[in-house]
Amino acid sequence: MPHSPGPTTRFPSGSHAAATWTIPADYGGMTSALLRRSRAFAREAGVPVRVLTFSPDLDAAAARRTLEERGELTDGVTLHHVWEDLRLLPDDAVGATRSRATDLPRGADGELVRTETGPDGDVRRQLHFRADGTLAAIDDRGDERRVTLYTRDGRAGRQWGSVWALYRYWLDRVLPERPAYVVVDSKTMVKFFASLRGTDVYTAHLVHGAHLSAKATDAHGPLTVARTPLVEHLDDFDAVVFLTAGQRRDVVDRVGERAHAYVVPNGTDLPEGPLPAHEERYRGAVLASLHGRKRVGQAIAGVERARDRTGLGLTLDVYGDGPERARVEGLAAKVPGVTLHGYVRGAADRLADASFLLLTSRAEGLPLVFAEAMSRGCVPIAYDIRYGPADIITDGVDGFLVPDGDVDALAAAIERFVTLDDDAVRRMREAAVATAQGYSDAAVVARWADVLEDVTRRRPQVRRPRPGRRGDRPAWQARLAGMLRRVRWW
Repeated sequence: MPHSPGPTTRFPSGSHAAATWTIPADYGGMTSALLRRSRAFAREAGVPVRVLTFSPDLDAAAARRTLEERGELTDGVTLHHVWEDLRLLPDDAVGATRSRATDLPRGADGELVRTETGPDGDVRRQLHFRADGTLAAIDDRGDERRVTLYTRDGRAGRQWGSVWALYRYWLDRVLPERPAYVVVDSKTMVKFFASLRGTDVYTAHLVHGAHLSAKATDAHGPLTVARTPLVEHLDDFDAVVFLTAGQRRDVVDRVGERAHAYVVPNGTDLPEGPLPAHEERYRGAVLASLHGRKRVGQAIAGVERARDRTGLGLTLDVYGDGPERARVEGLAAKVPGVTLHGYVRGAADRLADASFLLLTSRAEGLPLVFAEAMSRGCVPIAYDIRYGPADIITDGVDGFLVPDGDVDALAAAIERFVTLDDDAVRRMREAAVATAQGYSDAAVVARWADVLEDVTRRRPQVRRPRPGRRGDRPAWQARLAGMLRRVRWW
């Protein structure tokens, strides 16, 4: 993969971060895109990027090892976890009282978090343990939520009346240079980061998926439950970034034009060297998690019908894993030439050997796999869904669009492509490579630089005391102190 000799884009000074809820063991497109973008920021703009995670159940050390083994954490990109950092706080930073608590629980060997539930199954409290088994924190979720830290010898220390207050405390320490610029990838964290409006943290929510439900027929149709907070808190972010112009258009049609709504696609590393020969003309590929929303079974059915229509030995390589693997395996076993490879690291490079790519999802943001395929001369054949395919594919020029869910139309598009003459196929492959150039890491980072410059210009920096100047006084005490300082005494 080509790499820039050094930073080529200038970002505003300050801290730069990406925020997500967790790093799943079998993470897919959103997490992969976050990590890729973070590496591109570090490489193309020369800024360190901290990946911020919040899930109590995340084993950050194990996730870090996995990401390092996969080459996802490179120079300038680091993984941070709020509960891990609390466990690592030295005792003098816990702010403990002199009295020592008694009968505090201890963690079992290797136990990081213990969840206690009530009779109704609701979480009552979570206990966070250090590697040596000592109690680091209690997250009490009773009538009033309260998070308390503990020293290694069992003394209670700092306490917060909400988990959001804890998050703010942590952000002050993990992002010391201000202003801070945080790209919020996870929909789970939308409400928290929306609450930071007006502080010296600039927030940009990147919308990875469709906001409209499958039942929506126009821009004013029902929202998905997961994306409803996006619309409710649209104006609480300094920037809301969509992967496609089509999705931005639908949102502003619904809520009105917004100057802080931008379009920046996901980027990809473009391969070096000449266009691959693609000698296996009849070889197709799918890169997708084996989940119901990806409808991989329809891709298999499309290839089967195209085989029957043409009599050609079409094949399909499926890269990905997920909860529907057993069902997809059953379908694949009935169709000659279909092979399930499971999760394959660096599967995008396999697309250089494939002639065409199939995408049969119900909805997307902008599938990163499009740019990965097209940059390798692999021609995409995709359902025309919200959002993504029509924003990147010009039908019949660099790929094919077919009606959503129409397996016969999918098979017809496969048949059309594999029966084209050699010159027509070459032209399509070259057009696909040309389209992919707009999704290079360098091009995408330059667009992000424009977004960050614009939000900085539109909202001047808000300066506030750095951690430690006021301690952890409640907000009302800080405001009262400020009022008293301004009073003119006679």
